[in-house]
Amino acid sequence: MYLSIRRYKTDEAYVGEVMRLVEDRFLPMIREIPGFIKYYGVDCGDGLVAFINFFEDEAGAEESNTIASEWVKENLANYFPLPADIAAGKVMVRGEKES
Repeated sequence: MYLSIRRYKTDEAYVGEVMRLVEDRFLPMIREIPGFIKYYGVDCGDGLVAFINFFEDEAGAEESNTIASEWVKENLANYFPLPADIAAGKVMVRGEKES
């Protein structure tokens, strides 16, 4: 499994609006990428937001970053004046709640 984490800084007042736009308009695009597993948008506080994508393979994670970069430029440039901080790679340790 591979993941991609994209972090952006915005004005705290815009976080809710950004999350709604991502959920309504961007998430449907990401779901169409082959190997998609799950996606999370996180309000980290103080205007910092993170988007975490899980894919079966590296190609899916890389494609999500390419699509996100283009989509943010076209749709969220007013909210994110700085480029994303991106981390991506293979999941090496995995923990889940035991039943």
